[in-house]
Amino acid sequence: MSAGIDFLGFPAGATALVTGAASGIGLATAKLLLAQGLTVVGVDINEAGLAALDLGPAFVGLPLDTGDPEAVEQALAELRASVGPIGYLVNNAGPPSATPLTIEEGLARTAGSVQRVTAAWASGGLPAGASVVNVASVAGAVSGGPPPSVLAGSNSRPSNGWYAAGKAAVGGVTRHQAVSAAGGYRANAVAPGVIDTPRIGDLTSGAYGLLMIERSPLGRLGQPEEVARAIVFLLSPAASFINGVTLVVDGGGTLVY
Repeated sequence: MSAGIDFLGFPAGATALVTGAASGIGLATAKLLLAQGLTVVGVDINEAGLAALDLGPAFVGLPLDTGDPEAVEQALAELRASVGPIGYLVNNAGPPSATPLTIEEGLARTAGSVQRVTAAWASGGLPAGASVVNVASVAGAVSGGPPPSVLAGSNSRPSNGWYAAGKAAVGGVTRHQAVSAAGGYRANAVAPGVIDTPRIGDLTSGAYGLLMIERSPLGRLGQPEEVARAIVFLLSPAASFINGVTLVVDGGGTLVY
């Protein structure tokens, strides 16, 4: 195969929307999509974080709380008018697992946010080949998160399960989207393991990080760019017959018991 062949196959002039784009997996995904020649609209509740980014003229930063239904509807309508059709969506925004939330709040800010943003994105019509990738977690697929004995050595505290419940629901929403979209767009998800991002904080450098490194067949934590590559592949035309899957990206860590 020639090195010059474009394997991913994104169409010229395509635009992607990435939520939670100011840092971590969202930022790594935005950078990779820009490298593929797409225009990228990056939204984040962290206005200062967005303003600090310098990703070039093909990147548009927009402060947005994806938990605010009216703000989401208005933002998507304005974006369609200003940048044109948005063929690709990455639903990455969401609160860190250490955030103290009730189960109800957690579901609203994970699966609820994913469905809300996706519905607003699709409501104005989509170009052919449109697709969405939702960011779930191994905590909602095959893992229950760190045990209390590990959390006791960090600044975090055991949650009531909202994160696991919410991320499991993201997988369910993804499967529903894959069927209900009826050819309008493809929907897939990624379920990252423990990824070395700023929001994980001291967990990756403390006992939990050491535990995950010890358990992982690859002997290390994941990097945001490694999750971004999976996201961009699933988003792209190269994955045109992949629909409704949740791809675990954890270095095989959850295979070890």
